[in-house]
Amino acid sequence: MATGIPGGTDGAARAGVASAVDVLKRMRIAMHSVTEVVSTALPVPTTGVDLTELAVELEQAAIEAQLARAEGLSWDRAVDDPRLPALARLHHDLRDALFVELPDPIRGWVQTQVLPGSGAAVSFADRLARLASAHAPEDEPADAQTALAEFLVFEAVRLRLLLAAWHSGDFERLGGEEEDIDAIAAEEVEALVGIDALADERIRPMQLLYASAHVSLAREAAERAEGLSRCGDDVRERVQMRARLREALRQLRLPESVLLGNALSSLLDSPRQELPDLQTRHGLALSGMSRQAMDQRVSRGRRALTQGPAAWPRRKQPALYDLMSAATDG
Repeated sequence: MATGIPGGTDGAARAGVASAVDVLKRMRIAMHSVTEVVSTALPVPTTGVDLTELAVELEQAAIEAQLARAEGLSWDRAVDDPRLPALARLHHDLRDALFVELPDPIRGWVQTQVLPGSGAAVSFADRLARLASAHAPEDEPADAQTALAEFLVFEAVRLRLLLAAWHSGDFERLGGEEEDIDAIAAEEVEALVGIDALADERIRPMQLLYASAHVSLAREAAERAEGLSRCGDDVRERVQMRARLREALRQLRLPESVLLGNALSSLLDSPRQELPDLQTRHGLALSGMSRQAMDQRVSRGRRALTQGPAAWPRRKQPALYDLMSAATDG
């Protein structure tokens, strides 16, 4: 089966390509059923992968996004609402997709088409923001097309903030959580999406959103620094330890990162989930794994973490997160 990526002819490469573009493909196929404009704008390979199930899932996400907007839910609350499972899955899959290892055939394509600043990525993001801004009058509910576009804009802003926070490390060292970043992204999108001026082709709407969101992130970090300065040494040390552990987990292969993050939840001050629930929440990372396989990875991973970085189950090939970090450093 052809992959549409040069060199992707063997089974391992096909599997890697399918995993790496899986989440981006979800967006394209769902948007095809919701709007031709957005689906044709998304820069992804278009051949070789059966995306029927993904289309169904994203169509459900569009319906749930419309429901969330009709009920006035902010996006950070919507992704945690048990009535909206498709939004929750997409929310976690997009984050986890940053840590999927990329095989050689797709790496060059990602660098030219997906990394921030690439022409295709910028064009798609701006068109998506303009679609999200085409909101209904106040007395009419947003349609599925607009609601899903707005949700994806929220996800784009949230992922950009996560990358910035992870790159510097300051936000986590000050006690910041990913949920705090979700809230910032939701507030920024709520404030800016729907402004009529964003429809002007001379304006880069996503650049405005990113810039405003980064200012809000810096403000939140400053407030946390002030609060932490009034805490005792034990609190500051616990926050620092938690930040170091999360940074270490991001260096691991995706399944180990998710499983060990859950196993060490008490150290991360986060709730521990039962493995079936964790597998549902992180389908991109854990789909198809048996309970025994997950238990074995946790056991081996725990031992490896006690033996020093050289023994950690790290990625063997770079992920999108690694490429983005390198681009930022460069």
